[in-house]
Amino acid sequence: MILIISVGLAVMIACLAVQIVSVLGVVRYYAKVSGQPIGARPLLSVFRQLAAVMVVLLVSSLIQMTSWAALYLGLDQLDDFQTAIYFSGVTFTSLGYGDVTLEGRGRFLAVMEASDGLVMFGVTSAVFMILLQHAITRWHGIKVDSKKD
Repeated sequence: MILIISVGLAVMIACLAVQIVSVLGVVRYYAKVSGQPIGARPLLSVFRQLAAVMVVLLVSSLIQMTSWAALYLGLDQLDDFQTAIYFSGVTFTSLGYGDVTLEGRGRFLAVMEASDGLVMFGVTSAVFMILLQHAITRWHGIKVDSKKD
């Protein structure tokens, strides 16, 4: 059981590293684009910026789910990659259909992945909401400034 917990913790730490890199990347990107003039179509510009942020953060989550799927395959917990990525996605998002399950000690890994997913989606949501609030403030400032003219 200690081996399973250790392996699970190693994957959780790797997922944290992926999350940190993606968060730093989107914050850096957003800081760069938010310093530029917003243009003639501010709503479209803000939408594009937030869509780019969302895609990067979701790709980060997919990479993390794939890491867990690879672990399940490596430990012979699941038969094929399609089933492993499906199980991982359902577990990471805490959706938990229950149509695919792990056996024996491997079940504890599913609990660890669900915990990991909750934390990572919490981070993703927090970062996205901060950037969304900033975008709304920028857009609102443009609307206010344009009314002064």
